[in-house]
Amino acid sequence: MAQTNQQAKLCPRCANSIALDAVKCPYCKAELDSAVPPQWSERGSQADVASQDQSASKTSVISKIMVPVIAVALVAGGVFMFLLWQSSHDLLTGVADSTVDNREKDQIIQTLEAELAKLREGNQSNSSQLDELKAKLIERQMDLAAMQRKLADANREIDRLTSGRVVSAPRPQARGAQPLPPPEPPAPVPARRAAEPGVYQTLRATTVYEEPVGSARVLTRIAKGTRVTVVRSAGDWLEVRSKHGNPPGFIRADDAMFIARIN
Repeated sequence: MAQTNQQAKLCPRCANSIALDAVKCPYCKAELDSAVPPQWSERGSQADVASQDQSASKTSVISKIMVPVIAVALVAGGVFMFLLWQSSHDLLTGVADSTVDNREKDQIIQTLEAELAKLREGNQSNSSQLDELKAKLIERQMDLAAMQRKLADANREIDRLTSGRVVSAPRPQARGAQPLPPPEPPAPVPARRAAEPGVYQTLRATTVYEEPVGSARVLTRIAKGTRVTVVRSAGDWLEVRSKHGNPPGFIRADDAMFIARIN
């Protein structure tokens, strides 16, 4: 305890605490000379310098390693950012182009729909006009057929009156007059030859009747140039049969022309 209260110094060799006036270190037995610098101080400074050199060398090595790594990382990040920007730009450009294309397609579709609507309206008006013309044509054909029937009936009535005309009795002769020769009998009207069954072609638009008379019910009308199958004749009429299951009817013999026999 008495020594600890005295002033002390450090041994220049072992750095232990010794008395200030000691000439020999009780620990390392080294002669103490005040002019000799302490070795532990030099070792400490050398160790610090060595540690500083090692730290500097480590820092230099780390710097040499990290600088390229950081540079590569920066370059890679820049390339990645550029590629990301390029892909984003291309995507946005594609979206914009597709939007423009869709707008153009929508406009084209709207234009086509408008034109189609106009065409439909035109077709409807044309169809109505065509229906009116067909109705008028059918009406005219019916009127013409009626006129032809009336004319044919009148001609037949004239023929009947001419063929059935009764010869009037001779007038009484005056006295002394020569007797008149008897009148010649009227020339017989040639009978219509029976029509041969076969295929006939209409010469004009023809009406098909249910019975062989002009006052019978009308079944249908057939156009000019239509081919019909005739099974028999009845005076001035031809009986026709349909290949489509329609009921038989009669047409006037003057309205059709024989083409071929039935096989």
